[in-house]
Amino acid sequence: MMLARRGMASPKFCKFFMPLSLVGLLFLYLSIRLPDDHLRKCSMNGGPCLEHHRSVESIKNEIDAINGDTQSLERITTEFSKHCSGQDFQISRVLVSFNSAVTKDEEILLEQYLVGWDELIKFMEALGTVFSFISQEVKGKIGILRELQSTARGNEYYSVRSMMDHELRHNLVNFHKQTNSGCRTLLRLHRALKWLELFLHKLGMSSDESNTSDLCQEAYDEALAPYHSWIVRQAASMAFLALPGRKVFFDIVCIEHEGEAQLVLERTVRSIVHVYNITQEAYHSRGMLYLP
Repeated sequence: MMLARRGMASPKFCKFFMPLSLVGLLFLYLSIRLPDDHLRKCSMNGGPCLEHHRSVESIKNEIDAINGDTQSLERITTEFSKHCSGQDFQISRVLVSFNSAVTKDEEILLEQYLVGWDELIKFMEALGTVFSFISQEVKGKIGILRELQSTARGNEYYSVRSMMDHELRHNLVNFHKQTNSGCRTLLRLHRALKWLELFLHKLGMSSDESNTSDLCQEAYDEALAPYHSWIVRQAASMAFLALPGRKVFFDIVCIEHEGEAQLVLERTVRSIVHVYNITQEAYHSRGMLYLP
């Protein structure tokens, strides 16, 4: 049972329970680590970052024509970033990174995957300190994987599949207890990626009446809640009450119009889904979806 109905939270209620939101984020932070757990506003001179707004149709036609061409993706991200200058997070870089992470042979290049996460961290940090626990833990996971890439066996961590096969071949994956293996570390990022993917999708399909706390809760319930204990789920629900409104999210993503929101987020989510599905199959085929 939820601790509070999000749609009925009064100012007095939020003032009393807001500190608990930070506790909730601490639980989320710990849940990524524990073995049993499976604003900045985009603005320039006080206004939106889109100095020269492009039509939705022009962006749609250009992105649809790319079809995984890395050079074209880099060109469009450079152009789109000009409209979003003045902020660290660039959703166009998320699109480019995850698209370029997939090879023609359906391999996931690990470094490009991590670069995509680098940008998603900026997205979380742009939401304010409420997500600092999560972003810091994700940075730790990324650090573990990059450290493995820097070792003498670093070439084995070129792609997700090469990493999995290497660690299984050398008995580096423990199916019974928590370790810092690359496979277990990536699995935590993989689960969190599903959460963000669903949240961005719901955000892109939302309306003025939509509540971002509800959207994030729904994404969490589907992607992460099945791996979390009851107390962590309740704490997470409280933490989501601190999320900013829909307009703030669109400012962070540097979106001005409803039609553009659905378009840009849809394309970004599509690239994340492709990477997620390939990674999911790699874990499933090797029996590693539930590493402790």
